[in-house]
Amino acid sequence: MKFAGIVFLFCVTSVLRAQPGPWETVAPDGSPIYTDIKDAARSASAAYRLQVDGTAMLLDKKQLARIPALTSLMALRLNNNGLTQLPSPFLSLSTLVYFSSNGNPLLTLPDSIGMWSNLKFMELQQTAFDTLPEGIYGLSRLQSLMINANSDTLCFTRSVKSFSKNLSELRLYNTILDTLPEEFSQLVQVRKLVMYKCSLTEIPPQVYALSTLSELWLDSNQLTVIPPAISQMQGLTYLSLRGNRITKVTSSICFLKNLVVLDLRGNPIDPYEINVVQALLPNCRILF
Repeated sequence: MKFAGIVFLFCVTSVLRAQPGPWETVAPDGSPIYTDIKDAARSASAAYRLQVDGTAMLLDKKQLARIPALTSLMALRLNNNGLTQLPSPFLSLSTLVYFSSNGNPLLTLPDSIGMWSNLKFMELQQTAFDTLPEGIYGLSRLQSLMINANSDTLCFTRSVKSFSKNLSELRLYNTILDTLPEEFSQLVQVRKLVMYKCSLTEIPPQVYALSTLSELWLDSNQLTVIPPAISQMQGLTYLSLRGNRITKVTSSICFLKNLVVLDLRGNPIDPYEINVVQALLPNCRILF
C-alpha cells in the first residue's frame, strides 16, 4: 500500500511539474523574456514578458519613464528590487495578465491597481502587508492569487466578497492569518484553496461554506481534529492535511463521496483509525 502511494504521488508530481505556469502561458508561444526596460521599449509591440531583477534599473528615472511604452506587455516579474510600494508608471500597463513580485517588502498596493483590468494571475512573495490591499479586490478578472511569506499577520477585509465572481484559486503560504470575515464564505467560484503553514489551530468556519471547493490544502498547520462540519464540503476531490497534529477523523467524512485523495501523512494517527477511515471512504486513496 505504501509503495502504491509513493508511485501515485510520483505520477501526480510529474504531471504537475510538466504543466507550465501562467508566466509561460499568458504570452504568445516563443516570446522572449526581456530583462531590460530600455530593450523592451525598443520592441514594444513584441515585448510580452518583462523580468526586472535588482534595484538599479528601478532607481533610474529614465528607465521608469519608458514603462508606459510597453503597450503589449502581458507578464511582469519584479524580483528583489527593494520596493515598499509599486512605482506609479507600472499602473499604466493595462494589458497585463500576469504579475509577480518576489522579495519586495511591499507595504501596500495602490487602489488604482484596478487599472490592470485584464489581470488574471497575481503572485506576491515576501510582502509586508498587514491588510490585503483594497486595490487587489478591484481586479475584476483576477482568477488566481498567491501570497507567500508575508511578514505580518494578514487580514482580509469584508471586501473579499468582490472575489466571488471570478477568483478560482487562492493560495496562501507561510503567512499567519487574522480571523477571516464572514464574507470569505461568499467565494463560491474558488475551486482550489491552499493555507500552508498559516498557524491554523482549526479549520476556519468560513471555509466549510465553500461547497463548490474541489481542492483543499491545509498542510503544516496545528490542526488536531477533522470536525463533523467537513461533511458540508461534498465537492472535495482532494483534501491534504499533511503535517498536522490530527489524532481523530470524524465519521462524518463518509459524506465526502467525491473525495479521490485524502493525505494524512505526518499526523499522529493510529493505523486502526486509518483503517476505519478507509472503510468509510472505500473509493478514496488515503496517504498515511
